[in-house]
Amino acid sequence: MIPSRLHAPRALRRARLALASVVLASAALLAPASAAAQGAGDPTLAQTLFEEGRRLMEAKSYAEACPKLAESQRLRPGTGTLLNLALCNEALGRTATAWGQFKEALFASKKEGNAAREAFAQEHINALEPRLSKLQLNAESTPGLLIRVDAHDIPAAALGTPIPIDPGSHEVEATASGYNVWSTTVQVGENADLKTIAIPKLQPAPAAAATAGAQGPAAGGGVGVGDGGGSAGGGGGLRTAGFVIGGAGAAVLGVGAVFGILAAGQASDAEDDPTLCPAKQCSPRGREEIDAAETKALVSTIGIGVGVAALGAGAILVLTSGPSTAEGARAAGAQRGSPGRVQARVVPLLGADGGGVGVLGRF
Repeated sequence: MIPSRLHAPRALRRARLALASVVLASAALLAPASAAAQGAGDPTLAQTLFEEGRRLMEAKSYAEACPKLAESQRLRPGTGTLLNLALCNEALGRTATAWGQFKEALFASKKEGNAAREAFAQEHINALEPRLSKLQLNAESTPGLLIRVDAHDIPAAALGTPIPIDPGSHEVEATASGYNVWSTTVQVGENADLKTIAIPKLQPAPAAAATAGAQGPAAGGGVGVGDGGGSAGGGGGLRTAGFVIGGAGAAVLGVGAVFGILAAGQASDAEDDPTLCPAKQCSPRGREEIDAAETKALVSTIGIGVGVAALGAGAILVLTSGPSTAEGARAAGAQRGSPGRVQARVVPLLGADGGGVGVLGRF
C-alpha cells in the first residue's frame, strides 16, 4: 500500500505550475524558428572554416580570412577563434573592432584561467588603445530621437562621449517620429583621430505638418461628419469582437468552475471512503481517484485563468470601441451640457494567488 493524501495547497501549486508551463510554452511558439537554428552550431563546419581562415591569414589574405573566422565563431564560439578573428581585424586596420574583440577574449581567458591567452590579449589591447580613432556625436534634444552609424543604433547615453570607431568612411543618420531624416558622411583617420558631429535640430516632415494642420480644427471642438462615420464603423466591429471574445471567456470560465466542483467532490469522496483511504492512507485505487481529482483541478485552474483573460479582453474591446453614430451624437450633446464625462478602462490583474479584472478611470 502506498500512503497518500490529497492536500489542497499541494494541488493548487501543481495547477499553477502547470498553467505557468502552458504560458511559457505558448511564448516559445511565438519565437522565430530561426532563433533555435542559430543557437545550434555545426562543429564540423566551424572547424573547417577556422582552419581555412588560419590558412588565409598565413597567406596574408586577411580580407578573405576574417569572414570565415567570424562565421566559425558564430557557429561555435571559442576564445581561440575570437583571438584569431581579432588578429585578422587588426591586420586589416579595423582597430576599434579588434580592440573590442581582444577585450572580450581577455575576459573569457580570465574565466577559463588561461594566463597565456590573457597576457596575449592584454598586450594587444595596450598596443591598440593609443591608436584608437573615435567619433563623438552631439545632438539637440528631440523627443524620440534615433541615431544610427552605419546602420547600428547609438543609444542616447552615448551622446557626447567619444566612441571608438574603425578608420574609414561612416554614414551618420538621425530622425524622430514626424521629422525628416538628417544624414551626413564622416571620414575618420587611421591613428588616434577624433571627429565630432553636431546633429542639428531636426526639421518636421511635410506630411506631419499637413496632418497637424488638418487635425487642428477638429481638436478645437468641431465634429466632422467623416470622423463620426469612421468611429462608428470601427467601434461597431470592435464591440462585436468584444462580445464574441467575452462570451467565449464566460463559457470557458463556466467549464473551469464545473471541473473545480467535480475535483473537490471527487477528492473529498475518496478521502472519506474507508474502502479507498482508510485513516487517510489511500490504497492504489484511492490514489487513482486522487490523481483524477488533481487532473480536474488542473483543468479548472487553466479554464478559469483563460476565461478571466478572455472576459477582460472582451470588456476592453467593448469599452474602447467607441460609440455608434447615434450614441456619438448623444454623447456630444451630453458633453456640451456637463462638466465631465465617464472615462473607464478594464485592466487585467495578476497576483500570487491568481488573476482577475479591475476597472480604472474617472467617474
